[in-house]
Amino acid sequence: MHFGEVTEHTGGVGSKYDSYWAGRLAVIRTAVERAASGLPAVVELAELSDIGERQSWYGVAEVRGRDVTRSSMAHATALGKAIAASGLCAPWPRSTFRFTIAATGDLLTISAMDAPRAHRAELAVMARGQAPANSAAASRLRRSGSTAGKSLAGGGRARVADDAAVERFYLALAELAEFLHGPRRLRDCHGADRWPRHGVYFFYEHGEVRADGSDRVVRVGTHALTATSQATLWGRLRQHRGHVGGSHPGGGNHRGSVFRRHIGAALIRREKLPGELLDSWLDRHGPRPGWAAQETHIEQAVSRHIGAMPFLWLSVPDADDRGYVERNSIALTSCLADGLDPPSASWLGRYADRAEICKSGLWNVEHVHHRCDPGFLDLFEQLVEHQH
Repeated sequence: MHFGEVTEHTGGVGSKYDSYWAGRLAVIRTAVERAASGLPAVVELAELSDIGERQSWYGVAEVRGRDVTRSSMAHATALGKAIAASGLCAPWPRSTFRFTIAATGDLLTISAMDAPRAHRAELAVMARGQAPANSAAASRLRRSGSTAGKSLAGGGRARVADDAAVERFYLALAELAEFLHGPRRLRDCHGADRWPRHGVYFFYEHGEVRADGSDRVVRVGTHALTATSQATLWGRLRQHRGHVGGSHPGGGNHRGSVFRRHIGAALIRREKLPGELLDSWLDRHGPRPGWAAQETHIEQAVSRHIGAMPFLWLSVPDADDRGYVERNSIALTSCLADGLDPPSASWLGRYADRAEICKSGLWNVEHVHHRCDPGFLDLFEQLVEHQH
């Protein structure tokens, strides 16, 4: 099969992305060889975003030998078919290669997966000398009021996370992103969008990547953890987004959103604005005399920053499950716990007023020292699969 015969799922018409991928097969070949040896493999995708208009360029293709075993989005499907037709993966017939295009469209991450997910999941737990946990046992343990540090057997300190567990978490997020057709940006979101009533959200940030070049989670959050709360997922996201109209369009209320509070404080510190402005910003009772106008400008800057951050959301109807997913997701992404991916040198969070943010690499303060509970990843993958 020649490269020019590669087609999209919709029929026999060639994809507009074919020539683009054809011109990059040589550099992709080198990256595939690197991935096959177990090393991080990343390819820069110059000019991909010039081909068309997309809200998100996220896409995934998986290739085994000369076959595309899975793909999402037209541009990633075209990539997968080009790779399969070229035979780049044929020298490793027992490996499945995963090609992940970042939401920004500027990076392609390649990894080789030699075992099915279920086996990798077992390895992630067995690596610590534990019996594989099952989701039913984890659910019973969670609802009985267990805390981090208790194993399913009830004894000793149980740490689940290692490289394989963190990778398993990010693979589940990649599946969620595929179902959602890629991350969204708050600046493009509205209440009329079909949001689940309750859920957990995961924010990314421009320039924040993992060692393999894929996007790093920088904020995990949820809502309505008490029986009396009437908060909804969109209501919480709208607080973070800020005002679209009104008397201060583009502004917001950081006293109603701790996420906005942290971002604003970091902006003030990074720009070396007056300390009195920071004191006013951090005053939970309202602006201090003479600083309201300056706070308005910071609110607008916060809205621009958060509005540009890609995010995913996971429907989680049960309040106990939401809290459980939030704190264990933080555990797997916090550098103060089980997280493996430090922030970049230029990350805005390095200017945060809270040490927990600077050291964890997350725009979170709560749960950043939590260690991942046994069984969490089983539940998390189940929740992702139920989104379909």
